[in-house]
Amino acid sequence: MTPSSPALWIAAIVARSMIILLLAGLCGAILVGMAPGAGVDERELDPRLRPESVEMLRRQNQGETVSLAYYPRFIARLLRGDAGESRLFGAPVAQLIQQRIGTTARSVFAGLAAAWAAAALLAVVTALNGHGSVVLLSTLVSAMLLSVPSCVLAVVGLLLDLPFAAIAGVVFPRVYPHVYNQLRASLVKPHVVMARSRGLSPARVLWGYVLPGLLLPMVALAGVSVTLALGASIPVEALADSPGLGQLAWRAALARDLPLLVAITLLITSVTVLANLLSDIAVVRVLVPAQ
Repeated sequence: MTPSSPALWIAAIVARSMIILLLAGLCGAILVGMAPGAGVDERELDPRLRPESVEMLRRQNQGETVSLAYYPRFIARLLRGDAGESRLFGAPVAQLIQQRIGTTARSVFAGLAAAWAAAALLAVVTALNGHGSVVLLSTLVSAMLLSVPSCVLAVVGLLLDLPFAAIAGVVFPRVYPHVYNQLRASLVKPHVVMARSRGLSPARVLWGYVLPGLLLPMVALAGVSVTLALGASIPVEALADSPGLGQLAWRAALARDLPLLVAITLLITSVTVLANLLSDIAVVRVLVPAQ
């Protein structure tokens, strides 16, 4: 096996992804453990509790303040299929995530689909038209959406009763410039110019000569856009009161619910790493010759 072997590259990518996944969960646990009020249960403030009950609650939560000691135990339990119990909700973490993951998956998928459809359509129209006013208008639309905070987009999505629209509003201005620049660069390549000079229709030039060359850059960009959509889903679902993982993560963060926060962090990181892993493998399989 030579260094240029696809199998070796893929193994390196998988190993890197596993390290990123484990470090992300560890960093999340450390940040929660360092946050003000970490390990403090709100039930301790109940004046009806006796001192012995308060002391018992403190002993139960003491292990969660030492993140470096807590994280290996959490991973060991997770490998056995036990993600722990949420202190905030008093229910198994796996059950809470299972109840809400469908809502987030639908919102993220719909947001990604809407953002990519709008970005691809606008990029094709702008690149093929080439008129300065069209380019300026599309750039202004993208720049305006890029400058709008996610919380404002979440409010708009709440008013429209379309949470995925806010996610699409976050992803679109970050995808569109790359799609447009790649498309415009492809239109001036020699083989595309020759095809257009032969009098082929714009649709045939686009599908037969331009899009095949855009496949790899778009696959890589798709992996990144999944990360953007997942990141946007947290504030969007929290502000729009959508019963998904974003709302769950927000409430867990406010309550400093370490088992729930670490589990959600690992889950979101896993999806992000998997999306980028698949895109990296696709690129490697095409670019690196088999030995």
